[in-house]
Amino acid sequence: MSEKTEWIFSLLADMHGRLFFKLKKGGAFLALLFLSFLLSIPHTSYALTKKEAILLARKAEKGDRRSFSRLNHLAMKGDLWSEIVLGDYYLRGKSGKKDPVKSFRWYLKAARKGNPDAETDVGAAYFYGEGVPANYLIARDWFYKSAVQGFVNGENWMGTLYASGLGVSKDIPEAMIWYRKAAAGGDAGAATDLGVIYQDGLLGRKDFARARQWFKVAVSRNDPQAMAMLASLYKYGQGVPRDFSKAVFWYQKSAALGSVVAAYGLGICYAQGQGVPKDRVRAYAWLSRVLTASKIHSKTWMVVKREIAYLARKMSSDQLAKAKALSMKLPGA
Repeated sequence: MSEKTEWIFSLLADMHGRLFFKLKKGGAFLALLFLSFLLSIPHTSYALTKKEAILLARKAEKGDRRSFSRLNHLAMKGDLWSEIVLGDYYLRGKSGKKDPVKSFRWYLKAARKGNPDAETDVGAAYFYGEGVPANYLIARDWFYKSAVQGFVNGENWMGTLYASGLGVSKDIPEAMIWYRKAAAGGDAGAATDLGVIYQDGLLGRKDFARARQWFKVAVSRNDPQAMAMLASLYKYGQGVPRDFSKAVFWYQKSAALGSVVAAYGLGICYAQGQGVPKDRVRAYAWLSRVLTASKIHSKTWMVVKREIAYLARKMSSDQLAKAKALSMKLPGA
């Protein structure tokens, strides 16, 4: 056997384990032919499923260096879900490694392979300006790539763009087309958005009955924002008999899932004794939760700040201490 033939078989053995077979004259040509065949077969031994990649990332976020090294190695090798999840890893920064630029690069690498999940992530990066300058037009292009593949997040984003007029001309009927597609695909947020369109009368007149129908669809999918919107219908008697008890019920369910909107509604109900006994301690605690979650000096922050100050003037030092301690135990604190 010639040196060239031995080298080829050495390479084959290294790639696929021990390889034993005898060669006759012309062995180098046969080896090359076999190597060509093997290289033409896609090698997927390092490919992770979405679930496996997410599990590695969670371990990495808890400080498991081996998990991070494996995830990073596979992403460098071109593994799709490793690329996407590594983008998530750098965007969240739970391990202290928040890096939107690196996050965007990994998302883009996966998106260029046509993956709708990654395409949506790239669109969101351009929409929020995370790791790349904000650009609604480019965001729209990426969301559209995802949406036309039937990806519900992409469809929902297209609805949001048309509803807000960002990156496209504002067009509520077009927004509803995309929201309906996403809702039909199981997206709870899209169902909530449809409800809001009817509740706010964005088609020209308010339709609380249809709003309630869509909120109930989203609630069946455990969407906290839909629960908060349903609570508001009961609180103000919009399309249903006014019922503060039912409003509080839905505010509580929504707030338990982290909704700031529901936390505000619940705080006001406790402050005014609507559907529950008046309780300034609980009112202060829930409104403090909203204040903490709001952007400093924003309109919401200013309104809640005044309401908390008003409550504080009517509370004893002991009540204030209890309210502050309670606010630290509430969902989202």
